[in-house]
Amino acid sequence: MDLIKAIKTRRSTRFFLDKKISKDELNKIVGSANWAPSACNIQGWRFIVIDNQKIINKIIEMDAAYLLNKPHTGILVLYDNRTDNLEYKDNIQSAAAAIQNMLLTAHSLNIGSCWVCHLPTKKQLKKLLKIPWNYDPIAYIALGYYTEKSKESPRKYKIEQLVSYNFFNFNEQTPSVLSLRLRSKRVLRKLYYIIPIAIKKILNPITKKIEKKF
Repeated sequence: MDLIKAIKTRRSTRFFLDKKISKDELNKIVGSANWAPSACNIQGWRFIVIDNQKIINKIIEMDAAYLLNKPHTGILVLYDNRTDNLEYKDNIQSAAAAIQNMLLTAHSLNIGSCWVCHLPTKKQLKKLLKIPWNYDPIAYIALGYYTEKSKESPRKYKIEQLVSYNFFNFNEQTPSVLSLRLRSKRVLRKLYYIIPIAIKKILNPITKKIEKKF
């Protein structure tokens, strides 16, 4: 598949066929991630392939996106957290570059994917999956065959609205730093992460309703 076409037609997939992807395809997807750029060429990524339904169910019970239950396979992307560049979090950037390679490679193989960050806390995942202290979960990539082919999605902005030269010079209103809506959402998310799993199970019907279905 042409690279530009792959970039433009790749979409997040939330509906999958009841069919497992092969180990060879998994190796191609992870192999492409290994060729991504990384800060100081550390290549500090690690990948946990999760295809055990009991483990997937456990992650969902601990509060993860319900779509994890739809494909048979997912990959939890980890990255070495021992960076000295906390200002720009180059470990997160390096992991994200690897993830984008994975998504595009999967799409080129006619495999759907979804980049998921609605997950249990890092502490919970580390304990469940026996991850050592120096690796942080970054994201979970759900993988499976499409129920229908993705199509190019219109962009919200034109190129001239996204680019300026030498200075930040865009015709847009700067949002207030005192945004009550954003602050409230951050507080609610933080509170949701620290409440016991038993209470989360009670709230699950509500969270399931507001989770994106497209």
